Amino acid sequence: MKSLYSLLLLSTLCACTSLPPQTGVESEALIEQQLSQMPQGEIGKKEVFLVVVAGFDAPAVFSNEMRLAAEQLGLAFDAKNRILLLSNSNKDRETLPQVTPFLLQRAVNKLSKKMNGSEDILALYLVSHGTKQGFVFKPNNGSMEIASPYSIQQALKEADTPWNMVFVSACYSGSFADELKNSKTMIMTAADATHSSFGCDATNRYTYFGTELLKNREFSGKVDWNEVFQDTQLKIQQKEKDKYLEHSNPQFWLGDELAKYLASLPKPTQTNTQ
Repeated sequence: MKSLYSLLLLSTLCACTSLPPQTGVESEALIEQQLSQMPQGEIGKKEVFLVVVAGFDAPAVFSNEMRLAAEQLGLAFDAKNRILLLSNSNKDRETLPQVTPFLLQRAVNKLSKKMNGSEDILALYLVSHGTKQGFVFKPNNGSMEIASPYSIQQALKEADTPWNMVFVSACYSGSFADELKNSKTMIMTAADATHSSFGCDATNRYTYFGTELLKNREFSGKVDWNEVFQDTQLKIQQKEKDKYLEHSNPQFWLGDELAKYLASLPKPTQTNTQ
Protein backbone atom coordinates (compact mmCIF):
# COMPACT_ATOMS: atom_id res chain seq x y z
CA MET A 1 0.00 0.00 0.00
CA LYS A 2 1.55 3.28 -1.12
CA SER A 3 1.66 6.16 1.33
CA LEU A 4 -1.06 8.77 1.00
CA TYR A 5 1.63 11.37 0.31
CA SER A 6 2.99 9.46 -2.70
CA LEU A 7 -0.50 8.89 -4.03
CA LEU A 8 -1.28 12.57 -3.64
CA LEU A 9 1.90 13.51 -5.51
CA LEU A 10 1.13 11.08 -8.33
CA SER A 11 -2.44 12.36 -8.55
CA THR A 12 -1.20 15.95 -8.77
CA LEU A 13 1.30 15.10 -11.52
CA CYS A 14 -1.37 13.25 -13.51
CA ALA A 15 -4.11 15.86 -13.03
CA CYS A 16 -5.58 17.43 -16.09
CA THR A 17 -4.10 20.94 -16.08
CA SER A 18 -6.09 22.19 -19.06
CA LEU A 19 -9.17 22.72 -16.90
CA PRO A 20 -9.32 25.22 -14.06
CA PRO A 21 -10.46 23.98 -10.64
CA GLN A 22 -14.21 23.89 -10.22
CA THR A 23 -15.37 26.71 -7.95
CA GLY A 24 -17.71 26.19 -5.01
CA VAL A 25 -20.37 28.20 -6.85
CA GLU A 26 -20.11 25.90 -9.87
CA SER A 27 -20.29 22.83 -7.64
CA GLU A 28 -23.40 24.07 -5.84
CA ALA A 29 -25.03 24.87 -9.18
CA LEU A 30 -24.39 21.31 -10.37
CA ILE A 31 -25.81 19.96 -7.10
CA GLU A 32 -28.94 22.06 -7.61
CA GLN A 33 -29.18 20.82 -11.20
CA GLN A 34 -29.35 17.20 -10.05
CA LEU A 35 -31.78 18.00 -7.24
CA SER A 36 -34.10 19.88 -9.62
CA GLN A 37 -34.57 16.65 -11.57
CA MET A 38 -35.27 14.61 -8.44
CA PRO A 39 -38.89 14.12 -7.34
CA GLN A 40 -40.03 15.18 -3.90
CA GLY A 41 -40.49 12.23 -1.57
CA GLU A 42 -44.06 10.98 -1.46
CA ILE A 43 -45.82 11.55 1.84
CA GLY A 44 -46.83 8.25 3.41
CA LYS A 45 -44.38 6.24 1.29
CA LYS A 46 -41.09 4.99 2.74
CA GLU A 47 -38.27 5.76 0.31
CA VAL A 48 -34.47 5.76 0.17
CA PHE A 49 -32.43 8.73 -1.10
CA LEU A 50 -28.86 7.90 -2.13
CA VAL A 51 -25.71 10.06 -2.17
CA VAL A 52 -22.59 8.57 -3.80
CA VAL A 53 -19.22 10.31 -3.44
CA ALA A 54 -15.93 9.75 -5.29
CA GLY A 55 -13.58 11.70 -3.05
CA PHE A 56 -10.25 11.65 -4.89
CA ASP A 57 -9.43 13.08 -8.33
CA ALA A 58 -7.44 10.08 -9.63
CA PRO A 59 -7.13 7.23 -10.49
CA ALA A 60 -10.43 6.31 -12.12
CA VAL A 61 -11.10 3.48 -9.63
CA PHE A 62 -12.99 5.91 -7.40
CA SER A 63 -15.32 7.32 -10.05
CA ASN A 64 -15.80 3.82 -11.47
CA GLU A 65 -16.91 2.59 -8.05
CA MET A 66 -19.13 5.64 -7.58
CA ARG A 67 -21.04 4.71 -10.73
CA LEU A 68 -21.21 1.03 -9.82
CA ALA A 69 -22.56 1.91 -6.36
CA ALA A 70 -25.14 4.26 -7.86
CA GLU A 71 -26.32 1.54 -10.24
CA GLN A 72 -26.38 -1.36 -7.81
CA LEU A 73 -27.59 0.43 -4.68
CA GLY A 74 -30.06 2.37 -6.78
CA LEU A 75 -31.61 -0.99 -7.63
CA ALA A 76 -31.29 -2.39 -4.12
CA PHE A 77 -33.08 0.65 -2.70
CA ASP A 78 -35.42 1.17 -5.65
CA ALA A 79 -33.99 4.70 -5.78
CA LYS A 80 -33.02 5.12 -9.44
CA ASN A 81 -34.41 8.67 -9.62
CA ARG A 82 -33.31 9.68 -6.12
CA ILE A 83 -29.52 9.52 -6.51
CA LEU A 84 -27.10 12.43 -6.06
CA LEU A 85 -23.60 11.97 -7.50
CA LEU A 86 -20.60 13.96 -6.26
CA SER A 87 -17.23 13.35 -7.91
CA ASN A 88 -13.74 14.78 -7.67
CA SER A 89 -12.61 12.71 -10.65
CA ASN A 90 -10.70 14.58 -13.36
CA LYS A 91 -13.03 13.17 -16.02
CA ASP A 92 -16.15 14.43 -14.21
CA ARG A 93 -14.87 18.01 -13.88
CA GLU A 94 -17.43 19.51 -16.28
CA THR A 95 -20.45 17.33 -15.57
CA LEU A 96 -20.65 16.51 -11.86
CA PRO A 97 -20.25 18.63 -8.73
CA GLN A 98 -16.86 18.39 -7.09
CA VAL A 99 -16.91 17.90 -3.35
CA THR A 100 -15.19 18.97 -0.14
CA PRO A 101 -16.32 18.22 3.42
CA PHE A 102 -18.23 21.52 3.41
CA LEU A 103 -19.90 20.84 0.05
CA LEU A 104 -20.86 17.32 1.15
CA GLN A 105 -22.54 18.82 4.19
CA ARG A 106 -24.35 21.31 1.94
CA ALA A 107 -25.40 18.57 -0.47
CA VAL A 108 -26.76 16.31 2.27
CA ASN A 109 -28.65 19.23 3.77
CA LYS A 110 -30.17 20.19 0.42
CA LEU A 111 -31.11 16.59 -0.35
CA SER A 112 -32.83 16.24 3.01
CA LYS A 113 -35.31 18.92 1.86
CA LYS A 114 -36.51 16.42 -0.74
CA MET A 115 -37.15 13.83 1.95
CA ASN A 116 -40.08 13.39 4.28
CA GLY A 117 -38.63 13.72 7.74
CA SER A 118 -38.90 10.51 9.73
CA GLU A 119 -40.31 8.48 6.81
CA ASP A 120 -37.30 8.25 4.49
CA ILE A 121 -33.77 6.82 4.66
CA LEU A 122 -30.60 8.60 3.59
CA ALA A 123 -28.00 6.20 2.17
CA LEU A 124 -24.44 7.49 1.74
CA TYR A 125 -21.68 5.68 -0.19
CA LEU A 126 -18.18 7.17 0.17
CA VAL A 127 -15.17 5.94 -1.82
CA SER A 128 -11.67 7.44 -1.66
CA HIS A 129 -8.35 7.13 0.11
CA GLY A 130 -8.57 7.14 3.88
CA THR A 131 -6.31 7.99 6.81
CA LYS A 132 -6.63 7.23 10.50
CA GLN A 133 -8.10 10.74 10.81
CA GLY A 134 -10.88 10.18 8.27
CA PHE A 135 -12.04 10.21 4.65
CA VAL A 136 -9.91 12.08 2.09
CA PHE A 137 -11.28 14.67 -0.35
CA LYS A 138 -9.11 15.94 -3.20
CA PRO A 139 -10.90 17.87 -5.97
CA ASN A 140 -9.45 18.34 -9.44
CA ASN A 141 -6.25 20.41 -8.98
CA GLY A 142 -7.43 21.28 -5.48
CA SER A 143 -6.05 20.94 -1.98
CA MET A 144 -6.55 17.81 0.10
CA GLU A 145 -9.04 17.86 3.00
CA ILE A 146 -10.06 15.16 5.46
CA ALA A 147 -13.56 14.59 6.84
CA SER A 148 -13.49 12.99 10.26
CA PRO A 149 -16.17 10.49 11.31
CA TYR A 150 -17.46 13.17 13.68
CA SER A 151 -17.90 15.68 10.83
CA ILE A 152 -19.92 13.16 8.82
CA GLN A 153 -22.00 12.43 11.92
CA GLN A 154 -22.66 16.17 12.32
CA ALA A 155 -23.61 16.56 8.66
CA LEU A 156 -26.24 13.84 9.04
CA LYS A 157 -27.42 15.29 12.34
CA GLU A 158 -27.81 18.80 10.91
CA ALA A 159 -29.72 17.44 7.92
CA ASP A 160 -32.10 15.83 10.41
CA THR A 161 -32.18 12.44 8.68
CA PRO A 162 -32.83 9.98 11.52
CA TRP A 163 -32.57 6.86 9.33
CA ASN A 164 -29.10 6.48 7.78
CA MET A 165 -27.16 3.80 5.90
CA VAL A 166 -23.47 4.61 5.41
CA PHE A 167 -20.94 2.67 3.30
CA VAL A 168 -17.29 3.76 3.48
CA SER A 169 -14.85 2.29 0.96
CA ALA A 170 -11.50 3.59 2.25
CA CYS A 171 -8.53 2.65 4.41
CA TYR A 172 -9.05 2.84 8.19
CA SER A 173 -12.77 3.36 7.63
CA GLY A 174 -13.80 1.36 10.70
CA SER A 175 -13.55 4.56 12.70
CA PHE A 176 -16.81 5.59 11.02
CA ALA A 177 -18.57 2.55 12.45
CA ASP A 178 -17.32 3.49 15.91
CA GLU A 179 -18.62 7.06 15.59
CA LEU A 180 -21.87 6.71 13.64
CA LYS A 181 -23.50 3.58 14.99
CA ASN A 182 -26.84 3.91 16.74
CA SER A 183 -30.17 2.08 16.71
CA LYS A 184 -31.36 3.85 13.52
CA THR A 185 -28.16 3.49 11.49
CA MET A 186 -26.39 0.90 9.35
CA ILE A 187 -22.63 1.18 8.75
CA MET A 188 -20.52 -0.96 6.42
CA THR A 189 -16.82 -0.22 5.99
CA ALA A 190 -13.95 -1.60 3.91
CA ALA A 191 -11.60 -1.90 6.89
CA ASP A 192 -11.38 -1.48 10.61
CA ALA A 193 -9.93 1.64 12.24
CA THR A 194 -6.33 0.40 12.21
CA HIS A 195 -5.94 -1.36 8.84
CA SER A 196 -5.67 -0.45 5.17
CA SER A 197 -8.10 -1.66 2.57
CA PHE A 198 -6.95 -2.53 -0.95
CA GLY A 199 -7.57 -2.03 -4.65
CA CYS A 200 -7.48 1.76 -4.85
CA ASP A 201 -4.95 2.09 -7.69
CA ALA A 202 -4.90 2.34 -11.47
CA THR A 203 -4.56 -1.42 -11.96
CA ASN A 204 -8.09 -2.03 -10.60
CA ARG A 205 -11.49 -1.05 -11.92
CA TYR A 206 -12.98 -1.03 -8.42
CA THR A 207 -11.57 -1.42 -4.90
CA TYR A 208 -11.64 -4.87 -3.31
CA PHE A 209 -14.54 -3.74 -1.15
CA GLY A 210 -16.53 -2.29 -4.06
CA THR A 211 -15.90 -5.36 -6.19
CA GLU A 212 -17.03 -7.89 -3.61
CA LEU A 213 -19.93 -5.83 -2.25
CA LEU A 214 -21.37 -4.68 -5.57
CA LYS A 215 -20.00 -6.37 -8.70
CA ASN A 216 -21.91 -9.45 -9.85
CA ARG A 217 -24.24 -9.19 -6.87
CA GLU A 218 -27.93 -9.61 -7.57
CA PHE A 219 -30.01 -7.37 -5.35
CA SER A 220 -33.42 -8.97 -5.58
CA GLY A 221 -36.36 -8.66 -3.23
CA LYS A 222 -35.62 -7.73 0.35
CA VAL A 223 -31.87 -7.45 0.95
CA ASP A 224 -30.40 -9.15 4.00
CA TRP A 225 -27.56 -6.70 4.65
CA ASN A 226 -25.97 -8.86 7.32
CA GLU A 227 -25.78 -11.73 4.84
CA VAL A 228 -24.42 -9.39 2.15
CA PHE A 229 -21.72 -8.19 4.53
CA GLN A 230 -20.71 -11.69 5.62
CA ASP A 231 -20.34 -12.76 1.98
CA THR A 232 -18.40 -9.59 1.11
CA GLN A 233 -16.08 -10.02 4.08
CA LEU A 234 -15.30 -13.66 3.27
CA LYS A 235 -14.51 -12.86 -0.38
CA ILE A 236 -12.25 -9.95 0.57
CA GLN A 237 -10.48 -12.11 3.15
CA GLN A 238 -9.82 -14.82 0.56
CA LYS A 239 -8.52 -12.30 -1.99
CA GLU A 240 -6.20 -10.76 0.59
CA LYS A 241 -4.98 -14.21 1.64
CA ASP A 242 -4.25 -15.14 -1.97
CA LYS A 243 -2.18 -11.97 -2.38
CA TYR A 244 -0.43 -12.32 1.01
CA LEU A 245 -1.96 -9.10 2.31
CA GLU A 246 -2.81 -8.33 5.92
CA HIS A 247 -6.56 -8.63 6.41
CA SER A 248 -8.36 -5.29 6.21
CA ASN A 249 -11.11 -6.50 8.58
CA PRO A 250 -14.28 -4.83 7.20
CA GLN A 251 -16.81 -3.68 9.79
CA PHE A 252 -20.62 -3.83 9.98
CA TRP A 253 -23.29 -2.42 12.23
CA LEU A 254 -27.07 -2.58 11.86
CA GLY A 255 -29.14 -0.91 14.55
CA ASP A 256 -32.19 -2.76 15.87
CA GLU A 257 -34.67 -0.02 14.98
CA LEU A 258 -33.33 0.33 11.43
CA ALA A 259 -33.43 -3.45 10.93
CA LYS A 260 -37.15 -3.41 11.69
CA TYR A 261 -37.66 -0.35 9.51
CA LEU A 262 -35.87 -1.93 6.53
CA ALA A 263 -38.10 -4.99 6.86
CA SER A 264 -41.11 -2.71 6.37
CA LEU A 265 -39.86 -1.16 3.11
CA PRO A 266 -41.66 -2.14 -0.09
CA LYS A 267 -40.00 -4.73 -2.33
CA PRO A 268 -37.80 -3.20 -5.09
CA THR A 269 -39.45 -3.16 -8.50
CA GLN A 270 -36.26 -3.98 -10.43
CA THR A 271 -33.29 -6.29 -10.09
CA ASN A 272 -29.93 -6.43 -11.82
CA THR A 273 -26.59 -8.19 -11.75
CA GLN A 274 -23.41 -6.20 -12.45
